[in-house]
Amino acid sequence: MVVIFHRGSRVSSRHLFLTLGDWLIILGAQLAAVFLRLGVEAGQEYLLENWGALTGAAAIYMLVFYAGGMYEPPTRSRRVDFDFLPLVVVGIAAGITGLVLYARPQMVLGRGIWAISSVLILWLAYALRRLFLLLVRRGLFLKQAMLLCDHPDRAADMLRLLSQTPSSLYRVAGLVTCGVSPAAAYADGLPVLGPAENLSRLVEAHDISVVLLSVSPMRSHELMPQLRPLRYAGVEIMDYISISEELAQEIPLAHINDEWLMTAALNSSVMQIRKIKRAVDIAVSLIGLVPGIPLILLSGLLIKLTSPGPGIYRQTRVGLGGKPYVLFKLRTMRTDAEAHGAVWARQQDSRVTGVGYFLRKWRLDEIPQLFNILKGEMSLVGPRPERPEFTEKLAAFIPFYNERHLVQPGLTGWAQVRYPYAASFEAAARKLQFDLYYIKNMSFLLDASILLRTFKTILVGLRHEDDSFLPGEDKLEDLLVSGDPAEESHQPNGGNP
Repeated sequence: MVVIFHRGSRVSSRHLFLTLGDWLIILGAQLAAVFLRLGVEAGQEYLLENWGALTGAAAIYMLVFYAGGMYEPPTRSRRVDFDFLPLVVVGIAAGITGLVLYARPQMVLGRGIWAISSVLILWLAYALRRLFLLLVRRGLFLKQAMLLCDHPDRAADMLRLLSQTPSSLYRVAGLVTCGVSPAAAYADGLPVLGPAENLSRLVEAHDISVVLLSVSPMRSHELMPQLRPLRYAGVEIMDYISISEELAQEIPLAHINDEWLMTAALNSSVMQIRKIKRAVDIAVSLIGLVPGIPLILLSGLLIKLTSPGPGIYRQTRVGLGGKPYVLFKLRTMRTDAEAHGAVWARQQDSRVTGVGYFLRKWRLDEIPQLFNILKGEMSLVGPRPERPEFTEKLAAFIPFYNERHLVQPGLTGWAQVRYPYAASFEAAARKLQFDLYYIKNMSFLLDASILLRTFKTILVGLRHEDDSFLPGEDKLEDLLVSGDPAEESHQPNGGNP
């Protein structure tokens, strides 16, 4: 298998357009808010005296915009998120800006200016993204691509993946074929430009900037002598995995093997950021426990008063390196929830207590896990920890499932914010694809993005995405023996009965 890690250009035209546009929007909205609130003369004086606060607010907005996913292409399943995202992200940025600036007396912004600028930023940021989609439909920001394939099914898989983006950032000029399948077999509406023997000439003739490689592993080895000169000439070479990483931000299990995982490990930044993550974990858990301990005590009291049983629920989970540890959560279910064996939790689970419903809704039942983080058993961000009795069973059916134990489990994670429910074999496999993406691309900024998305998930929720493309229809209830894991379908970190 030839491993292709897409690097691409550091600054794409899409990112440049949206980033520069947001900078202009944020700065322009602040200036407009100042002059609308104070007038021209008083506004000029205010700008001279408070330029530091305005610059700081702009920096906070841009950081939250980036971490909140404002520069990612909208997939078909996330189209509603794309329309609603500016409201959530701007709301979070405005809240952080208010807290930071009002906590520092020397950087105070007027409340009227802060409110007016926030409304203007929200409206203009949304308008900018609608304009972006309009321009994409007119052909701007698109990369001229060519699909190099050796079988109609592989070509269809690649085109289906590209179609997950409503306004695709790739314009596929046509197909270049190799292998034994005749050109007439590729009945997908795209013209067949020619055979792979003429690849270099076809790339030049059609002004191709991206070659989409959709061939068998053996065929990819044969094509390397033709692809290397194109790469040195500046043409991007992207396979199914690279496209999936860029558009869907997950690693497709059906397209990887041990060689790919080893190469990904050599390119991963896990070792470099592990110490930074640990320092952040300690600091955040200590800060979080200041208000967290009173909330734990109050919630525990309410649990005890409304249902029999302990306030804190303890459950063994699998941690770093496959080692078990005891996870702490506030109890949200009746004590007899698994009297007849563990079962998968449902969205409207009758076993959840009245208090437990609100604890789950606002993720308050997760607060005791700050003690797990402080002890070093967990991190703020990482794959969801699973129960050991089911990890072995899931690993037997899902390839590379144990790869997720190479990093610390997290209070929240990339899989949790992108695909929170897992009550089937397909869903568990889909979540692993997001976990693998996180392990390969782990970084401080990705962690910050996940934490912000967790707040967004709490505010607006996240629906179950379509997993119909995954192979097999077997449900975990059929695959696992009785005693299936009672997974929390409402929260990032799994369940407690």
